[in-house]
Formats: sequence, structure tokens, C-alpha cells
Amino acid sequence: MKQSKWTNKSINYILVLFGFLMPISVPMANVAVVLLTLLWIIEGEWHSKYMKLKSSLPFQLYGAFIILIGLSLLWSESIYGGFRTGHSSNNIIFYIRGYIFDFMIIPIILTSMKKEFIRYILSAFLAGMLVSELMSWAIFMEWIQYKNVHHSDPSPFMNHSFYSIFLAVTIFVLATQFSQAKTVWYKILILLFMLSAIVNLFINGGRLGQLAFFIALFVYIGLRYKITFKSTGASILLTIIIFTVAYKTSPVFQKRVDQSLHSLQKISQGNYNSSWGIRTNILIVAKEIVKENPLFGVGVGNAKVEFLQKAKAFPQTTSMTKMASRIAHFHNQYMQILVEVGLMGLLLFFFFIYKLLQIDIDTNDYLLLVTIIVIYLIGFIGEPLFYNREPLRLFNLFVAIFLFKSLCRVQKEA
Repeated sequence: MKQSKWTNKSINYILVLFGFLMPISVPMANVAVVLLTLLWIIEGEWHSKYMKLKSSLPFQLYGAFIILIGLSLLWSESIYGGFRTGHSSNNIIFYIRGYIFDFMIIPIILTSMKKEFIRYILSAFLAGMLVSELMSWAIFMEWIQYKNVHHSDPSPFMNHSFYSIFLAVTIFVLATQFSQAKTVWYKILILLFMLSAIVNLFINGGRLGQLAFFIALFVYIGLRYKITFKSTGASILLTIIIFTVAYKTSPVFQKRVDQSLHSLQKISQGNYNSSWGIRTNILIVAKEIVKENPLFGVGVGNAKVEFLQKAKAFPQTTSMTKMASRIAHFHNQYMQILVEVGLMGLLLFFFFIYKLLQIDIDTNDYLLLVTIIVIYLIGFIGEPLFYNREPLRLFNLFVAIFLFKSLCRVQKEA
């Protein structure tokens, strides 16, 4: 009994540490997840854990989706030949490390977290984001040099696309806390943090989070103040104001917007030699793979081999052979799922999202849940966010917290 209490206490404190480390250090966050998993196993109490996990349908659906990705190796011709596999690694290792390992945070939180630690974990996450932001600002102002990060795109601890997703989520977490703050000084501090995060979002080069932020902002205002003519007008006006100010004052944002428009113009002329053009070309090729393997896809182990083979039939790809051989994914989460596990996988994932949106939590939490889901659903258009540890862990952490709150609410009413 004493050992169980000690391990549970340790789990909760390490969860707080994990929340802080997640935005600033993948290796240290890895260590935290390893420790959490080991302590969770040592803690035991399997019947109680099983009953809690059994009562959460969204958890089961998400788990089934993760398992389906692993099972797809069975209908792959080889465990090699997928994406993200080097000379000494294979898809089994990538699957365990990239999906199972990071998925573990959800059952750990659902079964072992104490309710009072939710606010500590969220505060630790915001503290980690504050450290990341301060670092970003210091690089942007050219006060410091950090690794190879350039001041024109100051994303200090992760790829700018993922950092932009983190910033977008942080802004709405702060917005929720602002609405719940009880003192004027606390509201002012949160507001300053929010404004800093918004500006930081647009001095970085992550178009993905910027686009997701604008759409999520529109949804957030519409839901918080109900969808009326007034709230819709306010959403559109605020979005236009933020976009205009960002475009006029941020050279990085202006450059990225202009590049996007130029890429679209080139695509319309049949020229795929641009960032968005390459992404479009990848989707054109991948679509042919899906047409031939619609239900269960080609499996994780066959995805890249199939792509390279199919790409030979497309003139615009053969002219960019070097690009085709180097792609690490399909630059689109929906297409990644369709190619690897087919329509069954995509429908299972959407069913999980649907059931997640039906959980019973309070209004502020539900509003934040919807906003985060919108950010990810938009983000999926430009990147397979689940193929990268940082955005996958961020998603899993908040899913776990919302599911935990839902279970607490159900238990309280029972």
C-alpha cells in the first residue's frame, strides 16, 4: 500500500515535470515518459485501471486507431520501406517509439493522476511555453545565438510548423484561463502573455499554426458568444485586423503569405516546383495509391515504396526525382492515414474525434477542446502532425486531461 502511494505521488509530480519539458526538450520529455511508464507498471492496481479505461469510449477508439496502424505491418510486404526508416531501423521500432510510447501518457493520466494536479500540469506547460517564447524573442532581437536558429525564424526548440501549433494552442489555453481569472492583476498578466504569444506566432515562419489560429479564432468567438450575426461579424473583423497588422508589421509573415500565393499561382499553371507545389504533387501521386487500396491501405511498411513506384508514372515527379526519394511523409495527415490504413483507419479516427466531442465536461473546457481539435484538423492539412513527437504529445496530453475531467464528472454524478 505504501509503495502504491509512493509511486502514485511520483507519477503526479513527474507529470508536472513532463508538462514543463514538453515544449522545450524532446530528449528530457522522453526520459519523463519512460519514468512515468515504469512507475505506472510498478503501481499495479490493474483492475481499477482496467475499469477506468473501459468506461472511456473515446480512449478505446483512439487506442484501436493506434493498434490498427501497428496491425497494418501485417499486410505490408516488409517492415522496411515505410517512412522515417533509416538503414538500421524499421517500422516496428518507429511504431513503438512514435505511437505506443507517446500514447502511454493517456492511460497514465486517466488512471493515476490526481484531480488537483491538473492545474499544476497546465501551469507547468504554460511555464515551459513562456521559457520557449522568451528564448524565441531573445533570438529574434539578436540578443543571443542558439544552435543554428536564425533570428528571422526564431523557433528555438522545434520545427517552426510544430512551434506554431504549440503557440496556437497556448493562446486559447490562456484565453480560457483569462475568462476564469478572478483578479484584475492576474487577468492583465494572462493578457500580456496572450499578446506576446500572438505576436510570436507571426514573427515565426510556421504558416500551419497561423492558418489554424485564424480559423480556430473564428470558431472560438462564435462558440463562446453563440453563433449570431454579431459574433460572426466580430470574428471576421478581429481575424481581418490581426491578419492585416501581422502582414504589415511582420516581414516573415508577409514573405510566407506572398510565397503561398505565388505557389498557388504556379500550381494553376502546372508548375509544381514550389513548397505548396511539391505538397500538391505528393497528394496527386498518393491519391492513385488510395484508389488501388481504398479499404485498408498499403500498410505502414509499404507506404514509401509504393509512393516511389507510383511516382514514376507522373512527369512532374520524375522531373523532381531527388525530391521524391527524400520525402519523409505525405505532408498531410489525412492522406498519410488513407495510404497506410485506408478508409477504415480514417473513419475510425473521425469516429474517435466525434465521440471525443461528446464527452461531458464544463463549458469552458469544452470550448477549449473544440478549439484544439480545430487547430489539429486544420494543421493536418499541411503536415502529418502525428508523425512527429512534439505535436503528437501535445495532442495526447490535452486529450488525456479532457477525458480525465469527463471521467471525474461521471463518477461524481454516479
